[in-house]
Amino acid sequence: MPTRLLNVFVVSLSTVGSRVLGLFRDILVFSIFGSSVLNSAFLLAFTFPNLFRRLLGEGALTAALLPLLTEEKERYGKERLFLLYNKILSRVMTLLFALVAVCSLLMIAIGKMPSLQERWDLALVLGVLLFPYMALVCLAAAFAAALNVLHRFAIPALTAVWLNLSIILFLGGLGYFATEVPLYRMYWLCCGVLFGGCLQLMVPWIALRREGWRFQLDFKPSPEVREFGRLLLPGILGASVIQINILISRSLAHILDESAVSIYYLANRLVELPLGIFSIAIATVYFPILSKWATRNNKNEFTVTFQQALRLMFAITIPATVGFFVLGEPILSFLFEWGAFRATDTALTLPLLWAFSLGLPLYSMVALLVRGFYAHKDTRTPMRVAVFSFGLNLVLSLTLMWPLGVIGLAIANVLAILGQTVLLTGLLSHFLQCNLIKDLLADLSKILGGSVVMVGAIFLLKELVVYLPFTEKGEAAVLVLVVIPIAVAIYFFVLWLSNFREMDQLRDLAMRFLKREMPKMG
Repeated sequence: MPTRLLNVFVVSLSTVGSRVLGLFRDILVFSIFGSSVLNSAFLLAFTFPNLFRRLLGEGALTAALLPLLTEEKERYGKERLFLLYNKILSRVMTLLFALVAVCSLLMIAIGKMPSLQERWDLALVLGVLLFPYMALVCLAAAFAAALNVLHRFAIPALTAVWLNLSIILFLGGLGYFATEVPLYRMYWLCCGVLFGGCLQLMVPWIALRREGWRFQLDFKPSPEVREFGRLLLPGILGASVIQINILISRSLAHILDESAVSIYYLANRLVELPLGIFSIAIATVYFPILSKWATRNNKNEFTVTFQQALRLMFAITIPATVGFFVLGEPILSFLFEWGAFRATDTALTLPLLWAFSLGLPLYSMVALLVRGFYAHKDTRTPMRVAVFSFGLNLVLSLTLMWPLGVIGLAIANVLAILGQTVLLTGLLSHFLQCNLIKDLLADLSKILGGSVVMVGAIFLLKELVVYLPFTEKGEAAVLVLVVIPIAVAIYFFVLWLSNFREMDQLRDLAMRFLKREMPKMG
C-alpha cells in the first residue's frame, strides 16, 4: 500500500509540473500573439491532433491495451507481454501514419479552394504542420500503457512536461530572439510542438527498452489482437461522445455572448486542476491493480482496492470543492487578474467555478468507475452510459441556458455527470454483487467533519488577513499562498485525529520521503 501511494504521489507531482508549465506556456503564447488571427489559427489547427489524441491515445487506446497486457503478463510473463505488444503496436502505428497522410492531404486539398478566407487558410497550413503530432502522442500513449502494466508510472506521467518545455524553449527562446516576424514565430511554435511530440515518444520508448522490450513489426493474427479491436472501438465511441459533449457545450456558450466561452473554459480549467493532479493520478495508479484482480476474478480484492482508491479521491476532492466555494474569488484574482482580465471578469467566472466545483467528486468517481469496467474488459457499458449522459446534458443545457445563461450550461454539465455517476455505480455494484458506497459512509463523515473545521479556520484567517497592510492583490496572494496550505494542514490533522482509514499509509509515505527510502519508480 505505501508503494501504491508513492506511485500516486509521483504521478501527481509530475502532473503538477505539467500543469504549471502548461500555464506558463499559455501565458507565453498569448503574450506574443495575443488574440490575433495567427493565434486563433494555431488554436484551431492544434484542435485537430488534440481531438484524435483524446479519442485514440489517452482514453480508448490505453483502456483497450492495459487489461490485455495485464492478463498476458499475469498468465505468461513479461516475454509474452512484449510479443503481444508488438503485434498491437504494429497495427496501431500503421493506422496512425495512414491517418496522418489522409488527413494532411485532405487539408491541403481544402486549402486550395478559391476565395478561402485568410484565417481558414492559415489554420489549414498550420494544421498540416501540426497533424503529425497526433501520431507521435498516440504512440506515446501506447508506450505509457505498457509501462503502467510494468508499474512504471513516473515516465508516462511526465509526457506533457516534454511538450510544454519544448514549446517554451522553441517559442520563448529560439523563436522570440531569432525573428520579429509573427508568422515566423508561429512556425517556431509549431516546431516546438513537433519536437515535444518526438520527446514524448522517445523517452518512454527508451524506458521500455530498458525493461527488455525490442520492437519488431508483427502482423500475424491472434485472438488477443482481435479482442483488442473489439475493446478499442467502443472506447473510441465513448471518448467521441465526451469530446462532442465538450464541443456542443462551448458552442452553446458562444451563442449566449462573446465572453461566455472564455469564462466557461476558465472555470472548468480551474476545477480540472485538482482533478488532473490527484484524481486521475489515483485512477491511473490503481487501474493496473484493478485489472490484476479482475483477471484473477477476485471480486472481493477488486472491491477492497476500488474502495481504497475512492476514499483517497473523496479525501481530496471534497475539501477542494469546499475550498473553491470559500476561496474561489481570491484564487481567480491572484492567478488571472492581470492585463486585460479585470475584476468584472472574476465576478462573472466565480458562479461558474462554484457550479463546476460541485461536480468535482463526481468527475473523480466517473474516472475510477469507468476504469473499473475497463479492468473487466467491458468498454460497452461506459460507452452506453456516456451516450446517456451526453443526451441528458444536451437536453438540460437547452433547457437551462436561456433562463440562467452560461451558468445554466455549467449546472447542466454537473447534473449530467451526476446521472452518469449514479448509473455507473449501480451497474458496477450489481456486477460485483456489493454496494460500493455503503461501506464508505463512515469515511465520508470524517472527511466532511475535517472540511467543516477547515472552513472555520479559513474564515478566521481571512479576518486576520484583512488587518494586514496589503493591497487587494496582496491579500489574494496571502490567501492563496499562505492560508490555503495552513487550511490543508489543519484538514489532514483532523483526519488523523479521527483515525481516517488511509492516514497510517500516508504517514509511512511521508517517512519514506524524510528518510529518502523511496522505491524505484522509473
